[in-house]
Amino acid sequence: MGAERKTAVITAKTAKCTAYHEAGHALVATLTEGADPIHKATIMPRGSSLGMVMQLPEGDQTSQSKKEMLARMDVCMGGRVAEELVFGEENITSGAVSDIQQATRIARAMVTKYGFSDDVGIVFYGGESGEEGASGSTRAKIDEDVKRLTEASYKRATELLKKHSKQHKLLAQTLLEYETLTGDEVRELLQKGKKPSRPILNKRHGAKNDEIILAGASVPEGAGKVKSR
Repeated sequence: MGAERKTAVITAKTAKCTAYHEAGHALVATLTEGADPIHKATIMPRGSSLGMVMQLPEGDQTSQSKKEMLARMDVCMGGRVAEELVFGEENITSGAVSDIQQATRIARAMVTKYGFSDDVGIVFYGGESGEEGASGSTRAKIDEDVKRLTEASYKRATELLKKHSKQHKLLAQTLLEYETLTGDEVRELLQKGKKPSRPILNKRHGAKNDEIILAGASVPEGAGKVKSR
């Protein structure tokens, strides 16, 4: 995950965007069947990320089902969708680049490696792009199927976040207050509307856009898969 950025200076505007972005990931991960359970969610800067949602599978995994791959794509899309729904299309940030990259890689592997495409068929194509040995027409089919999968994932994440907009807002506000939430705290909040029974860390979460509200705070260590902004 990288070292904690203790000297990072975060404004209220950036913190709010990060909170809604990570809350989008967390909500989709919690409410999507097949997604790995959340271990932690944080808006504290670490490495090159302004925030992240860490997921851990239940036990060791040597393979993934189609449902699990689609769920992982949906979780990836949750941050970008959240930004669009809350701040508007013109205010979407570049923070979702790694999420889009990860979702695209999963979709391309599904089409070219795992035989999950009816149009391309149960075949294997080598190379990083999954098009090694494929004809021109097959490459076009691969690109079309990858786009179809990513767009469908974006649509599912959008529908979920629209349906649960109140829970999404509550989770983002709670992240601003507590900065880091455990997986259990996220689930309690989304399923029961119950906030953590511990002191609020950041009492300046209602600050104006250019005010600094996070600087030098710490985040507990944790390991797992990361969706970062």
